[in-house]
Amino acid sequence: EARVEENNKEKTYILSGKEAFLIKLGISDETGRIRDKMQSKFRQINKFIEHIDNIKDKLPKDNINIYDLCSGKSYLSFAVYHYFKNILKVSFNMICVDLKKDVIEYCTNVARRLGFDEMKFYCDDIIKFNMDLKPNLVISLHACDIATDIVLNKASENEADVILSTPCCHHELNHTINCETLSFVTKH
Repeated sequence: EARVEENNKEKTYILSGKEAFLIKLGISDETGRIRDKMQSKFRQINKFIEHIDNIKDKLPKDNINIYDLCSGKSYLSFAVYHYFKNILKVSFNMICVDLKKDVIEYCTNVARRLGFDEMKFYCDDIIKFNMDLKPNLVISLHACDIATDIVLNKASENEADVILSTPCCHHELNHTINCETLSFVTKH
């Protein structure tokens, strides 16, 4: 008798969906179930956290300065905060910068309600923003148009230890790049 193996293996995520910030941001409902329309956002955030988990040994062991440039609604910022605070349990500063005043006000209120005290939001142009603390980690998720280029430039100018950035068009762009020299990047 042949044995049929289960094909639908449960994916293991760093985040479960029950985290308070996911509920507060509307990614999960009050029971921790990921909302249907937020499934891809949840997977995307988890994948980004996996990348951070893979590079954590490239960062200082404590007092880590993290910048999210072009933070938008800060789904990623809140996940990164949770990861460093509740999973790694290290001290850090989380600085989020975006141009949209209403979004910054919303995120500031969410952070306050969650007790995310090490998280600060600034409404500013990242080109002009002064990175007072040396960046150990600079993140950016789906910064539009040339914003990703600006993020990479700002992080490089400030000698960030690690830069993790996903441009908004990476799926479309990835299928059109045919350059062996860049294969170390395009294979991902």
